[in-house]
Amino acid sequence: MRHRVHGFTLIELLIVVAIIAILAAIAVPNFLEAQTRAKVSRAKADIRSLVTATEAYMIDWNRPPLSSGDPSTVSTLGVMGRVTIFGDPTLTGTHTYVLSTPVAYITNAFLLDPFNFNELRARADERLYTYQALLYQLFSAGINDGETVDHFRLGYGVYRHISYGPDRDYRNGGAAVFVIYDPTNGTVSQGNIFHSQKYGFEGTAEWEDPAYEG
Repeated sequence: MRHRVHGFTLIELLIVVAIIAILAAIAVPNFLEAQTRAKVSRAKADIRSLVTATEAYMIDWNRPPLSSGDPSTVSTLGVMGRVTIFGDPTLTGTHTYVLSTPVAYITNAFLLDPFNFNELRARADERLYTYQALLYQLFSAGINDGETVDHFRLGYGVYRHISYGPDRDYRNGGAAVFVIYDPTNGTVSQGNIFHSQKYGFEGTAEWEDPAYEG
């Protein structure tokens, strides 16, 4: 006795394909949103680790560790020089080895920003979290009249850490470095993830000293 084999009709196949497409359209954006939120959490956790190490360093030395490169590589507060990581000897605005050696305040001072670390063609300091301690850098270099130092101190404290944020643009489309990332504007929105000594992760562009005119 013969059994008739039934296959799928074209209409049935099209319906299945349409259902899969609808599910994918729902799932992919949610996956990308979750991925971005995970990277934001990773960036904040890394920065908290760097902050803890920075504060421990300050307890021992009564000043924050200076950042690499300009404006001061040699100062009355200690010889910094330039550090080499990923074969790049021209780092600026990052932590130096003093945070991890000879005293290990943190195992690795050169943490990769999750919003940049896959861009291997970028300069090494553009792949790391930005660290700035301008209050001491500028003063020790003797290249400012005090206004810039006061501007930074009143706005941020003595140091700040920065991640590029989900838009992967330090200058935020030319708007400013000081645009603060706010996920309520959309998970992938403009702005950098800031942590300052004075305000932590909280604050707005009003971190800038309003009296500063430079």
